[in-house]
Amino acid sequence: MKVTLLNVKSKRKECINKDFMGGFGWAFNAGNSLGAKIINFLKKRGEALPIMSFGYLAAIFASDGHEVSCATNIIPDSDLVIMSSSMVDYGFEIDLAKHIKKKGIKLGFIGPFSGFLPELFLDACDFIIKGEPEQAAMDISSGGIKEGVIESPVVKNLDSLPFPRWDIFPVKDYSYAPVLWEKPFLPVLSSRGCVNNCNYCPYVISYKYRARSVNNVIAEIKYLKERFRIKGMIFRDPLFGLKKDFVINLCESILKEKLRLKWVCETKLDLLDKGLLDIMREAGLQVLNTGIESTNIDSLKRLGRSQLENIKQEEIIRYCDKLGIKVTAFYMLGLPEDTVEGIENTIRYAKLLNTNVAQFFIHTPFPGTEYFNNVKKEILEKDWHKFDCYHPVLRHKNITNDELLKLKELAFTSYYFRLKYILKFIWRNLRNFFTN
Repeated sequence: MKVTLLNVKSKRKECINKDFMGGFGWAFNAGNSLGAKIINFLKKRGEALPIMSFGYLAAIFASDGHEVSCATNIIPDSDLVIMSSSMVDYGFEIDLAKHIKKKGIKLGFIGPFSGFLPELFLDACDFIIKGEPEQAAMDISSGGIKEGVIESPVVKNLDSLPFPRWDIFPVKDYSYAPVLWEKPFLPVLSSRGCVNNCNYCPYVISYKYRARSVNNVIAEIKYLKERFRIKGMIFRDPLFGLKKDFVINLCESILKEKLRLKWVCETKLDLLDKGLLDIMREAGLQVLNTGIESTNIDSLKRLGRSQLENIKQEEIIRYCDKLGIKVTAFYMLGLPEDTVEGIENTIRYAKLLNTNVAQFFIHTPFPGTEYFNNVKKEILEKDWHKFDCYHPVLRHKNITNDELLKLKELAFTSYYFRLKYILKFIWRNLRNFFTN
């Protein structure tokens, strides 16, 4: 059987990553001013990552002897096409799928958006895989193509999965610039899911937390080094390093095997301490992504989000700076209890932390989350494309949508076009250039 994993490259002008936000995707848009457009341009020129699930599915189908390929925005000559659904680009995905189906080619969708709202996709496809797609893919690979909504259970033992097969993908195009320039660059998953109870987070409703063994992760990294000669990688775990012993053992193994890689991870600051950061940096950690979210701690608590005290956050971030670890901080604007003044406080706090990157998202409800169900009556937007984390889609009790858009643009432009930020950015990069 000929199987094509079809990537849909959006017609949208924004920088889109469909694998972020738990697979719902986001479409980066700092705003419309000249400064915001410069930020948009730089963002679109740098970051490019593959869809993790495609790597695993390629390995699964190939292991059963099927001919597997990847393609972008075409109608392939295949027996089976699998597409990844997203909230930010579903219209274009469905349109292309309908053209493929007219050719008599079997087609299926994966991803949480089609899983939670199959009624949007079923007319354009033969089946939808709801849940982690690997088990359903194994069944299809060995037993034939099914129809309708296929419930696919979580993979309990992640070590049982084959390593993602990236050789059919455009590896040379993948990048995490400008925060990490090393290429070839590829992603690795050492765990799936999250144990936190943030009621707005898509990772909580998509996947339960499980971790791989250190030996299995190291074996994959060694394979990537040997096969693709990677120099950089990102751990795509939503919550990297939940268990401290795992991180220490992993870092010690990276050092023992002399893998010499520069890498990125995302985690919560309350999982870190100075000793742990020391060994992570020694093992190659260059960039740490973390959610600061907001200075509105009460609002975060109501959403189930636990948070370190500001002084503790600042201590960890300052220590990262001392070690030469670049920090990317994520912030959410438009929380239920936010006010204009509260958002301005969050922007000021972001500038105080002065991290290498600051990402400002507009708080967005994702289908399937508790938060989405709580605010259904307040949702104004009917176009799912606008649920991209950069457009307001709710009726907010304290802030108009126009105010929220202006605050988002202010957050980006006032953060990046500061002399204090620019000088620190230059210093960080010069220091890393001469010390790495």
